[in-house]
Amino acid sequence: MNRTSVSSPANIALIKYWGMRDAQNTLPNNASLSMTLSRCVSICTLAPLPGGSADEFLWKNRHGELVPADPTLRAGIEHHLPALREHFDYWQPLRIATTNTFPTGAGIASSAAGFSALAAAFVVHCGQSLSYPALSDLARLSGSGSAARSVSGGFVQWPGNAQQLSGPALQIAPAQHWPLHDLIAVVDARHKTVSSRQGHLLANSSEFYPTRLKLLPERLEQARRAILERDFTRLADAVEREAIELHLIAMTSQPPIFYWKPATLAILERVRQLRSEGMDVCATIDAGPNVHVLCTAQHGPKVFSALRKLPDIQHWIFDQIGDGPKRLEQHLF
Repeated sequence: MNRTSVSSPANIALIKYWGMRDAQNTLPNNASLSMTLSRCVSICTLAPLPGGSADEFLWKNRHGELVPADPTLRAGIEHHLPALREHFDYWQPLRIATTNTFPTGAGIASSAAGFSALAAAFVVHCGQSLSYPALSDLARLSGSGSAARSVSGGFVQWPGNAQQLSGPALQIAPAQHWPLHDLIAVVDARHKTVSSRQGHLLANSSEFYPTRLKLLPERLEQARRAILERDFTRLADAVEREAIELHLIAMTSQPPIFYWKPATLAILERVRQLRSEGMDVCATIDAGPNVHVLCTAQHGPKVFSALRKLPDIQHWIFDQIGDGPKRLEQHLF
């Protein structure tokens, strides 16, 4: 069987993408900047179905069983496939299986990981490499703009040109430039009730959204400069203001969206205390209740020791900056 398997990582946005100027083509209202992760990955295996009349979609659950993909996942893949097929003029039916190493739909960028893995596997299946120039745009056309960032490792800006919001993502520094760690506090692993896509579409309804767009260019430049100079203090300032502001927009959208849980706020407060005590640590949150605690490798053990006793955290994921999609020799089927 001619199988192709690829793993692709989630990413954590340091400067958030929130709101779309073109929902059909997933084009953002602002440039975003993220850190690609290493251990939170999606895996996609695909193979042709000779003689098949339709695609087959499977999910590998936490028990290791291959089961039919649920309707939400199936709909997402069916939405993404036509753009991939048209780009490569490839129309043979496929068997596609996916799985995640981390909670799905809980605000830890499972869509970014999943759809970038699908795009990358399709590209490789069609005879191209993972450095295929159009991979970022092909991932974006899934409907998950964040997927455009997951096709590169290290620190990634999308679009790479902040003044041209229809361009591909661009790596601004590789993973080895600054090996930051990401301690992910899973407050709620359940699928969130309001999807990121719904949040994007509601962003414009917040009266504070125009102000956010005016402030973003300066904040983006601050974060970029902090990364290039490995200045944790400057990065922490931009990252935490950005996290709070994204949720301000969500909470003031019409209707409002509330992603935070009580434990979310408790983690944010404790992280700020630790930074005031001299630790290189800051926190950010995507569209969900779970908190990414970013820190230097030097301070990681002390940070976790201080945070592990906080209540109402289901479990921790120990991650760090990573190198992007990888081709795999082991397959899901």
